[in-house]
Amino acid sequence: MLRAIFFIVSIFLFGLTKDLSMQEAWHYVLEHNDGIKAEELGVKRQEKLTLGSKLSFLPNIDFSAFYIHLADPVNIDTTATKQKIVNTISSGNGAGTALAPLFQGALSHIPDQINVIKQDVIVGSLNIIYPLYTGGKRIYAAKIAKLQEVDANEALRLKKLATFEELTKIYYGVWLQQQILQTLQDIESGSKNHYENAQKLQKAGQIAKLEVLSAQVALDKAKNKTKEAQNALEVSQMALDLVLGLQNVNPSSKIIMPHTALKESEGYFVQKTLDSYPILKSLDQKILITKEMKKIEISKFLPEVTLIGSYFVDNNFLFNQSLPSWYAGIAARMPLVTIGGRIPQIQATKIAQMQLDKTKSQVSKDMELLVKRTYKEMQFAQEEYWSLDSSIDLAKENLKLQEKAFAQGLATSLQVVDARNALASVLIEQKSIAYKYIVLLSKLMAVSDSVSMFYEIQQ
Repeated sequence: MLRAIFFIVSIFLFGLTKDLSMQEAWHYVLEHNDGIKAEELGVKRQEKLTLGSKLSFLPNIDFSAFYIHLADPVNIDTTATKQKIVNTISSGNGAGTALAPLFQGALSHIPDQINVIKQDVIVGSLNIIYPLYTGGKRIYAAKIAKLQEVDANEALRLKKLATFEELTKIYYGVWLQQQILQTLQDIESGSKNHYENAQKLQKAGQIAKLEVLSAQVALDKAKNKTKEAQNALEVSQMALDLVLGLQNVNPSSKIIMPHTALKESEGYFVQKTLDSYPILKSLDQKILITKEMKKIEISKFLPEVTLIGSYFVDNNFLFNQSLPSWYAGIAARMPLVTIGGRIPQIQATKIAQMQLDKTKSQVSKDMELLVKRTYKEMQFAQEEYWSLDSSIDLAKENLKLQEKAFAQGLATSLQVVDARNALASVLIEQKSIAYKYIVLLSKLMAVSDSVSMFYEIQQ
């Protein structure tokens, strides 16, 4: 890791070309790839949502207030009421008539107008609502949020494994193009020597001009193929620089082709894939989520019980001191008939669960087939690679014999060219098989989540 950091700093400061191993490149991608960063942010987002679902068990406390300016204060006119009382007492018997002046004097102390509500009204209240029982909705919602958090982590893991597989293709793709270019440069060099030898033999009168022209054509074709390989290498290098976000990166890790098969059997990788592959784990989480959603739909048939309370703050009413300043109580709600179709919603969650079960079953079969096919193709590529050693030895020996025969006038220039092209073909074929092997190996390690084993094999 420190080596990769030093390498990156040196590139930015000095613009140097420096070797970077596959493991160092992978560590750098883990820290700087935007796709992986996006999935990491998705995990953080889901963690916040999980925390939010846990906080749903807290009470809902709020303070509400309002200010109103009335056109006029609200008053009660007591004049008519007082006069009515006096008239009633005066019209009674003698005792009532005698007490009338006393009542009239007492009523005179009551103002003709009583202010009930002031012109400026300010009222505030502190309200508390706490669900005591919701049929389990909050518990199931919290479980769903936690399962979605686990699912987000599986999505991140899948992105990392897919990125590793893609990086392997690009990284070793540069290595393959380097090997092809080197092979074609060697062929071009050999073709040049052959052309020069043909010119010497023509001057000595040992061969015809036709043989020289044939050697010249072979040299021109070799040059064209070398240029084509250079262009392919530049494109591969651009792809590697782009995926790393760097420049002048030279892959230092070479493909190591082991002579023996993997210690782990095919069944080992199949089982490891079925146990750990992120898509399968994600389907497990989605199945559990549908089960919790079904419980939420069932809870819609159950009653809801809520604790409520408020505390009032105002000084606008005449009788506010005689009214209570707070209240507390319990409210209950029982849904009888609701819109939305509660029963079909429960049935829909059951169907969704069955759908996910079938999907997981099919994905498991597909992944098992993929692992088995990849394992066998990788083994075949390994065997094919080593079997080409004899073909390479034969092609090299044939080229030597044809060159000697040509120098003695016993072989044509075309035979030498064909021998050299045959050698180039088998060399490139072996390098291409090595690249195919490393791609298959990375795929096998990715689907089985065994990236560390990849480096152990390639040490």
